[in-house]
Amino acid sequence: LTGFLGAGKTTRLNRTLSEGKSRIAVIENEIGALGVDGSLVANAHTEADGVIELANGCLCCSAEVDLVAALEALIRRHQLRPLDRIIIETTGLADLGPVISLLEDKTDPMAEDLYLDGTVTVVDLCSFRRWVGTGDGPIQSWSSGFGMSSSQAQPAVGPGRLAALRSFWRQVAFADQLILSKADQVTTTKDMWEAGEPAIKILQGVNPVAEIIFEEEIRPLPAPRGPQTSGRGECLGCLPPAFQSPQAAHLEGVGCTTLQLPGLLFQEDGLLRWARQLLQVPKENLEVWRIKGLLAVEGRGLMLLQGTGDQVNLDPWPEAVKVPFVVCIGEKGRLQKADLEASLASCATATPQLQ
Repeated sequence: LTGFLGAGKTTRLNRTLSEGKSRIAVIENEIGALGVDGSLVANAHTEADGVIELANGCLCCSAEVDLVAALEALIRRHQLRPLDRIIIETTGLADLGPVISLLEDKTDPMAEDLYLDGTVTVVDLCSFRRWVGTGDGPIQSWSSGFGMSSSQAQPAVGPGRLAALRSFWRQVAFADQLILSKADQVTTTKDMWEAGEPAIKILQGVNPVAEIIFEEEIRPLPAPRGPQTSGRGECLGCLPPAFQSPQAAHLEGVGCTTLQLPGLLFQEDGLLRWARQLLQVPKENLEVWRIKGLLAVEGRGLMLLQGTGDQVNLDPWPEAVKVPFVVCIGEKGRLQKADLEASLASCATATPQLQ
């Protein structure tokens, strides 16, 4: 299960687990030393068949170590407590190539117990038009911006932005199924189809063999298409040459900064305003694509903050954390901790002492 930053992967995973139709174990992967998604799944499904979180880096960068260890642990657990499926939720910037190669290796000892049943990529319909360009085909999008407000001028394409775009299009090319999400957030049915039809055309230009699922409401993940007779990734040939081959440092230029916020209380309106401005208005020294964290909010308690593009949400969080925090992902050269600290100070009830 993959998809770009903030596309809605975890939401669909939780809806799938809520059905209770299968015994499912989950492997979660996040960028950042402090993760949220693993807890999102574990808190929603306390009786789930296991959640293993691989934090602080893309599993595609360490597939031979972390992912193998997690899968082997679940194979051992299966002997005592049978499982039907394992769902691996990748980071929003994952390159699926190394992961799929590992899972499709029939000479690997794990192939006796596991096989790859399907690859699902979630695509955010609300933000798709803002960062894929406006032409008839995907060629318009290779160097475009993404995740910013459509009313704002886009910054120059840095190495991190290019690496992120490369990851997105490879996620599309490797998919067996493409879910167009957040159609319910498009204003009208007319707008929905005006957004959906060009998106479908562009996605089919990159991956003509994937099943495309247009969602008007959040649903469980579709039934897997099963093992494929042709190799996954054959559609990589539709991408520009620079996007076709895996790269050892596929996140070069992508930055991740974590701010720890012990004992701090934030104003709700100010916090939401901070997140929206940070995501929608790139500045000379700040370019943030994704925000996620757990913060103490005045009058609300501990809250989950999530944002990408012009979509920012603040939701209650059911349990305490040792140290509240926020994680920002963006262009490495434009993600300075001191600048983020200074911008966040304006929405705290007292001048924060950030760590």
